[in-house]
Amino acid sequence: MKNNKYILINIIILVTSFLFASDHLSDGFYHNLEKTDSLTISGKGNYLSLSSDNGANYTFQKIDGSYRTGKLSGDGFFIIKIKDNNNFEIIDGKSNISSGLYTLYAKPGLFKKLLSILVSSALLFSVMQAYLKVNKIWKRRKNEEVANSISIVAAMLGFVVGVPFLLNNIFITHDFFSAGKVVLGLSLAVIFTLIGAGFFVDANRDIGFIKLFIKALNLEKKESGELLSAMLRPTGARKIIDILTKLAAIDDDIAQEEIDLINEFADRWHIDIPELKSGKPEQVTNLMELKGLVQSYLDDKPDIDVASGLTDLINLMAEADDEVTEEEVMAIAEFTGMISHYISVEKGGDITIFDVNIVPQGEDQIQSVKELLPELDPIQERGGNVFKVGSFFSEEYADAVCRKYIALGLYTDTNKAIISSNDT
Repeated sequence: MKNNKYILINIIILVTSFLFASDHLSDGFYHNLEKTDSLTISGKGNYLSLSSDNGANYTFQKIDGSYRTGKLSGDGFFIIKIKDNNNFEIIDGKSNISSGLYTLYAKPGLFKKLLSILVSSALLFSVMQAYLKVNKIWKRRKNEEVANSISIVAAMLGFVVGVPFLLNNIFITHDFFSAGKVVLGLSLAVIFTLIGAGFFVDANRDIGFIKLFIKALNLEKKESGELLSAMLRPTGARKIIDILTKLAAIDDDIAQEEIDLINEFADRWHIDIPELKSGKPEQVTNLMELKGLVQSYLDDKPDIDVASGLTDLINLMAEADDEVTEEEVMAIAEFTGMISHYISVEKGGDITIFDVNIVPQGEDQIQSVKELLPELDPIQERGGNVFKVGSFFSEEYADAVCRKYIALGLYTDTNKAIISSNDT
């Protein structure tokens, strides 16, 4: 009776072993019996990936119940003979000689398992990402501006990059998850190529795809340098061109040499400007308006070297026609002072300014100043009421402002002051 029990137990063990026997290796780290060689095994479907410490990588495919590589050099190939889930043997397929038995000594940690789950779910996320990308633009596919905003060359490069990866993932690494992601990328490239070519635009319905494609390429060729030009052009380049244009007209006469200089910088920075004509300008430049434009440029916080270069540019503009007028001298002096003030503030130096003050002599002049400059409020000082017209950065400009109010019969003076940039 006892013998029958032992026989029954042995039969159950054998059946259980047979039922639960597996030719699947556990993912993890293996070493040989001498612990002198370490290998990493990861499995996916009918494929096993083997990586060694020396950087060699092999892919084994299950063929006729065993895992084997393709032909390596000559007729050579390797076979993995699985003993159980945690042990395997590598055999030289040509000579049938064993390279050693390997045993599992460590499994991937929690982080690697989590990473593996995320990688496995990446295809699902990629599908969602692709849908969201297309969904946003699909509704606007008939809009010509939207079509023109898509780089057809970038879409075509998607094919150049994607196809080799797709072939590699299918035939070499057998990574079908990555292959699925590449297929999604290629599908997006097709959709964006069609939209970028204007295929869905109503106005293009009677035009063939090839013509649309060539037209889109020509448009992109013209616009290919826009980003690079924007990166290379200095901060406030448009305002610099406006400053030079208004400065050229400050003497009520625009010289051809000044136009050539403006066009040179406009072309260099790829800025479209109206056609300028020599002679009397259509609109006379207001000095205060020009000063406000310079201040607006400096408020954009340009690079110190670029701001310093603007000083040279302003001087170059004034001297372009070999004649420097009194208005240009004042403008150059004031704008140079403004730029120097900006640079001093950025560097932390001292600043020289010239304050223009009107000191009215009697109640009648106080009323005259209030009518003339309603935005100013008088300040009570020891000498009486003082109207501070403003602070200027050049003595010539301050003197010109001073003379303007003296000519109106108002007592006006200038005061030079040196202040620290920390106080501004």
